[in-house]
Amino acid sequence: MDVVINEKARGALNRLAALPGMADVKEQVEQMIQYRRVAALRKQNRLKALPQSNHMVFTGNPGTGKTTAARLIGEAFAEIGLLTRRGSAVPFVEINQGTIAEAHVGASEKKVASKFKEARGGVLFIDEAYAFIGKADHRHDEKVIAAMVQQIEDLREEVVVIAAGYPKNMAEFLSFNPGLASRFPTTIHFPDYSVPDLIRIAQQMLLDQEYQATPEYLDALASVMWIEKSQPNFGNARTVRNHIERSIRKQSIRVSRIPQPSRKDLATLLPEDLVHSVHDVQSAEKLALQRTIQEAQHRLLEIDLKEILKPQRG
Repeated sequence: MDVVINEKARGALNRLAALPGMADVKEQVEQMIQYRRVAALRKQNRLKALPQSNHMVFTGNPGTGKTTAARLIGEAFAEIGLLTRRGSAVPFVEINQGTIAEAHVGASEKKVASKFKEARGGVLFIDEAYAFIGKADHRHDEKVIAAMVQQIEDLREEVVVIAAGYPKNMAEFLSFNPGLASRFPTTIHFPDYSVPDLIRIAQQMLLDQEYQATPEYLDALASVMWIEKSQPNFGNARTVRNHIERSIRKQSIRVSRIPQPSRKDLATLLPEDLVHSVHDVQSAEKLALQRTIQEAQHRLLEIDLKEILKPQRG
């Protein structure tokens, strides 16, 4: 197969690379594409070319861009020819345990087959894939996973399957069925966003909604993000979106009190539009950073002590 990275495919890959924190993801996808291209050249030159599975596992916390990346990868693969096109649009079908679970015997397996058929020529995205195991009768889980494995095999040239979830849970999912791990040779980890990345995401969200933020607002939002990152169940881009939406609602109240608001008034977020007091969040940020520094210093001390107490050879 001749692998050609046309303008549309390159555009999808560039949009992927432009997303905050996606440089490593794009590099791994590029490796898959170039492997397929070289395999095609090896075939033309009568050399052995091992087949490569395009299915992937995405690991990472919520809000790290896994779904967005899956969509863009599907677009790129369809344009390149790694997927058999069935129309102008590239299907993107998202499933989870809740959308597949059925009470009647055999109904869940039929729904799995239906969703795979719907995804032909595109991507089947399995969100929180580990939820398919341990939620129901063990034999029922086995049958549903076996149905997935069969569909993955039958439609290997027509559907890219991407299973996503937390790293530890995804390892349990892949070990549940002997055929799963071999069909997902590529694992891509999506790390939590840094605070600068979160602020860039916030700016893009505001731009998309025709808002802008003052530097003071963004500085205060950065303080909020430092605090949020130290909390359990941090939602990354989802957390940013929540704060932006709250700010927009609060800004609406402020602007409604202006007799004749200008275009700039209507489009601008100020520090006071944050739900939290700017002074309070900056004080809380300071405490969170101090805790982080203390934890790092404590860990460094532990490492130094181990080095000191290590038995000397000779």
